[in-house]
This record gives sequence, C-alpha cells and structure tokens, in this order.
Amino acid sequence: MVTSGGKVSVAKVIVLLSLTSFWFLGCQTQIGQPTAESICTKPGVVTQETIDAPSRGYSYSYFIYLPPCYDRDVAHTYPVLYLLPGRGSGPGSWFAAGANDVADALILSGKIAPFVIVSTENTDSDQLAETIYNDLMPHIESSYRVKAERPFQAVAGGSLGSIGAYRLAFQYPDQFASVGMFGGGLIHGEEEQAAAWLTDMAEAERPRLFLNTGEQDPLMLERAKVMIEMLDTYQIDHTELFTPGEHTYGYWVSNLPTYFEWLAQDWE
Repeated sequence: MVTSGGKVSVAKVIVLLSLTSFWFLGCQTQIGQPTAESICTKPGVVTQETIDAPSRGYSYSYFIYLPPCYDRDVAHTYPVLYLLPGRGSGPGSWFAAGANDVADALILSGKIAPFVIVSTENTDSDQLAETIYNDLMPHIESSYRVKAERPFQAVAGGSLGSIGAYRLAFQYPDQFASVGMFGGGLIHGEEEQAAAWLTDMAEAERPRLFLNTGEQDPLMLERAKVMIEMLDTYQIDHTELFTPGEHTYGYWVSNLPTYFEWLAQDWE
C-alpha cells in the first residue's frame, strides 16, 4: 500500500506481513504435518444398507465400512474391497467377527491407507456372483467415494465366498487387481473352466491372489493346494498363509492384518 505522498506506510506493511504470515502458516497446517485437530482418532463406521436388485427381482442387503475421516474430507476417494461371506452366512458376518476393528487399527496407526469395505450377501444361490457385479458394484460406485480404477478394487471371501471371489476376478480381470481366499480353494469340477479363464486373461490383467487356510481345515485345505498348483501352472502371482487354524471367521479375521497390508501394496 502507498500513501498519497508515495511512501509506504510502515504500520500497514506490518499488518500486511502479519496477515501474509498467518495465511502462509494456515496453508502449512493443511499441506504439512497434521494438527492435533485434523488427526483421525475415531474408528470407521459400519452400516447396513439395502438396494433394489433388478437382475434378481428383489432387494439386496449389504454392510459397508466407511473408514476414519470419510465424512470429513469430502473430496477424497478410496480403494474398495468387496468381501463375500461363506455359505449360509449374511453380509454382517465378517464385521461381527471383527474385520472393521482390524481395518481401524491399521488405518489409525498409519500402516495402511484408508479404504472402504463392502460386505455382500452370500452367493449360495448366485454362484457366479452376478448380482454383485451387475447391481451392487454400480450402486457402490455411484453412491460412495470409491475409486473405480482396477488397482483400487479388490474382492475376497471366506469358504464359498472365496470361490465367488475368484469367479468374479477370473471372469472380470479388468475390474479386480487382487483376490483374497480364506478357507477356500479351486472348487472340485471347475478345473477346466478356471483354466479357460486364466488362459483368456491378458498378462497385464492377471490378478494377485492371497490364500489363507487353516492347517486343521477339514473342508478346503486340499482344494487350496489344488488352486495353488493351477496358479503356478499359469504363473499367477500368489501368496499363501497356512497356519494352525480351522474353518472359522475367527481364524480368518486373525489373519486379516497380514492380508490388508498385502492388499495395500496395490495402492502404493
């Protein structure tokens, strides 16, 4: 600012510098280290929702986990994991076993980036998970701030849900970057179809797989090994975690920290 005599007012310069410093420091708190007020300390939120599902003719229920600070930063978008339950289980089964608590612990500690988890209905009567692909996924992408790009979309499941997970990813390799299989493997009789799916994949679209099955699992341990043999044959990147455990959500959730950190490698 200049006075009528052409000289700068010292008082006005001091005020101007003070305001500039205040503005600059304010910007620094936004782009530099977070202030105590900006750090997320509250856990994420889990809610149950329902949508119309035209492909099957009646409504569809799902649970969704929105990570810490989801409602604060309205411009931010998130990776998304579709998590399928096992036979006879409901969309709340994974969260009842503590999947959201595992995600909260890793996100709040800064070990992984925040992400959204959508827990689906079981695929007992929808073995190719067509309702998830045709109805649920478009709804999630239009209703929540999730990233639609392949590296940020994953699918996983337990038991029969793990079979639905690999069927989704093998049919739509351009959609999913990775598959998580808990207490699951290549279902008997589907060897030829799985081989056809893997053969048809472009090399750049081959998903990574994470397999976790308990060593005392009476149902799927051998089928998990069959899946690994096929993945080796087609040179599909995979990680196995076989430790003492049974065919239960409790066992699978105990290994989610390892899986979530593995999953987050796609987001780096």
